[in-house]
Amino acid sequence: MKGAWLKNLNDIILKDTALPPIGENDIRLKVDACGICGTDVTSALDGRDDYGPFGHEIAGTILELGKGVKHLKVGRKVALDSSTPCGECPNCHNARQELCTNLKSFFHLPSLGFAEEMVAPAVSANPYEGITPAEACLAEPLGVAIDMHRLANIEIGSHVVVSGLGPIGLMAIKLAKVSGAERIYACGLSRSAIRNETARKLGADEIIEVDKQPVETYKFKQAPDRFMISSPPKTIEPMIKIAAKGGIISYIGIKFGGDASITFDANEFHFKKLQLRGSYASPALYTPLELNLLQRKVIDGKMLITHTFPLEKIAEAMRVAATDKQHAMKVVITS
Repeated sequence: MKGAWLKNLNDIILKDTALPPIGENDIRLKVDACGICGTDVTSALDGRDDYGPFGHEIAGTILELGKGVKHLKVGRKVALDSSTPCGECPNCHNARQELCTNLKSFFHLPSLGFAEEMVAPAVSANPYEGITPAEACLAEPLGVAIDMHRLANIEIGSHVVVSGLGPIGLMAIKLAKVSGAERIYACGLSRSAIRNETARKLGADEIIEVDKQPVETYKFKQAPDRFMISSPPKTIEPMIKIAAKGGIISYIGIKFGGDASITFDANEFHFKKLQLRGSYASPALYTPLELNLLQRKVIDGKMLITHTFPLEKIAEAMRVAATDKQHAMKVVITS
């Protein structure tokens, strides 16, 4: 069985990988599609000390069931949670599944999504129909957008800023639109024309090209009161400056080293009664909702998928995702 292993952007290999025997509550599946996530790109650009498997935005077809799996069938098409609440720990029993302390996941296994086959916990499998595998694998990043949207508490009449126009930010724009936001501002870069154009199609009223005009100098019709940020941590500080009194800022993102830290005026934060809420969609909690939104075209996955590659061209696909910001949005590996 072939699987992709990553060391850095210029060192990605395909090698024979042995799958472990499936456990009683596991499934083995053929990987039909796996999306390249921004964290995959970050990992490739930063580099690793040694090779490792990667890919977590997965749709596949069940090939084998563990002896204890009764709710699924061989041949069923499923999208995988990247991690799933255990249902057994105290937090799960106290209706706080998002704080589960015993997550069920495939990340510890030797084959992840960029492979021909993989093993995963059966509890992480969500059946779907009516969309392509490439669309179905968007369920995972859509869940990130949903969590960011949930924490931003967007209401009818909200004036919303969305910063970062990757697939997560773009889907967040559509979620804000269907939630009744009165005005949506999309913060992107001038070099990413396709993302800026897609932001308009998904509901953004105005595009702010922040490399040409810093957001803190933009003339808003009124101060924004809701923010969804998937851009680097340094973009949080200017959002605090422009936020309306009582504004809520939700943030999803990972950065390492000195760029992971930000500073802001604590007095301004206090007197404006702002809230900064960290979003981290692990465990995944909304996969049936995500698939429903994709199936009903509330979120049109085909609008976001710009490139597909076979597994044999994973290195080329990663270079496109990492460097071609003018043309690439979501890059997907398909079988």
